[in-house]
Amino acid sequence: MTKVKTTRFGEIEIAEDDCLTLPAGIIGFPELKKYALLDHDQESPFKWLQSLEDGGIAFVLVNPLLFKPDYLVEVNEAEIADLDIQSEEDAIVSVIVTMPGDPQKMTANLKAPVIFNLKNRKGRQVILSNSEYTTRHSVMEEMKKQTKSTQNDALQSVLEKQREQAAESQRVEKKTS
Repeated sequence: MTKVKTTRFGEIEIAEDDCLTLPAGIIGFPELKKYALLDHDQESPFKWLQSLEDGGIAFVLVNPLLFKPDYLVEVNEAEIADLDIQSEEDAIVSVIVTMPGDPQKMTANLKAPVIFNLKNRKGRQVILSNSEYTTRHSVMEEMKKQTKSTQNDALQSVLEKQREQAAESQRVEKKTS
């Protein structure tokens, strides 16, 4: 068991089996290599990546597909070779979130996701070459886009049903005439 005094969670104990190793650390914190993944709370999609070497360092993580379903992580074998990922199912992708005082201004670092292999408890932060992604991507703007897209899909579905009903009514009228 590893005991750590943390700023956010007080003293925590983490079983060795639950420790995550990031051999290269996190950008800006290369010296910190041991972490624990903690739930924000049961209902929340957010997790905490708590350093086990510095109790004052913890990062908020989230699955980027929750707010950007078309998010794509393209890496080459060499970038993640030390994770020993055997299949896509072994890999978990998260992004670091910045939570300012106003949650509407929450941003996610889509440019540098953290990839974990939960089978061997190793992780690595990688920098993507895709220029569409930024280090301060607005989570709320993406959520608004998704809501609009969902609303548009629902509206299209209603309009299609109305067209089908109108066409059916016209067919029935022609048959009875």
